Amino acid sequence: MRRRSHIWTWARRATALGFFVLLVAGARTDVEWLRGSTTATTLMGALPFADPLAAIQTALATRSVTRELWVGAGILAALAALLGPVFCGWLCPLGFLLDGNAALRERILRLFDKRHRRIAERGAPRGTRELALLFVLSFTVFCGIPFFEAVSPIQLLVRGIAYGAWLGLFVVLGIAIAEWFAPRIWCRTICPTGGLYALLGRLAPLRVRIDRERAGKLHCAQCESHCPMGIPVMNGYTLAGASAVDDPDCTRCGACLDACPGAVLRIGVR
Repeated sequence: MRRRSHIWTWARRATALGFFVLLVAGARTDVEWLRGSTTATTLMGALPFADPLAAIQTALATRSVTRELWVGAGILAALAALLGPVFCGWLCPLGFLLDGNAALRERILRLFDKRHRRIAERGAPRGTRELALLFVLSFTVFCGIPFFEAVSPIQLLVRGIAYGAWLGLFVVLGIAIAEWFAPRIWCRTICPTGGLYALLGRLAPLRVRIDRERAGKLHCAQCESHCPMGIPVMNGYTLAGASAVDDPDCTRCGACLDACPGAVLRIGVR
């Protein structure tokens, strides 16, 4: 039995932190080579990137959208179709913050209870994020306002750091506090952006793959207890003889790979 690795954990935290720094830099007008916001950004003045949800809301609200915005959104949508909702696991600034928040929660629990063992936290009922996405789009159609772009915690976090908008940071702080009582409630249950990326990446070939020869030898459930999305990796997939985790909520974050003591899991396309 191997000791728990932290390679994937630190890798995803590094990429998310780097992306967060780029978003803050892009939000400031004095940065020439990266301009934009969390909604749309142009890299080096040539390559556009745009949040697909923002593009859809803009199109529904204004009945028109620029070609650059569609191209930028199309690039990220195509990446999600190939790689799955990796934005949530590897780039989301709010996810980076909540990942650290969850780690702090576990450390404090162990501080007060030396025998504390991490228990798998089940995910929310299916479809809650999709319902949130439907609500956001319906509101945009009927009111003609892409309101989620104004209230998105990702936007509030970036604006708070870039411009000192403290009110938005208090909203993010409220989410972090709520997650001490309901772990990852925002990512699992509410986030419409994550819901859209889950739909786009439902058939993505990049997945957490299972070594069937090693699967089932250790019933430790460490993969389940460390999964931030509450996916039953062991009971729902490895013990069931599946070749891969095909749950649409899987962000390919690698937390289950780090936790697995038997090297049963890997990320790949075949």
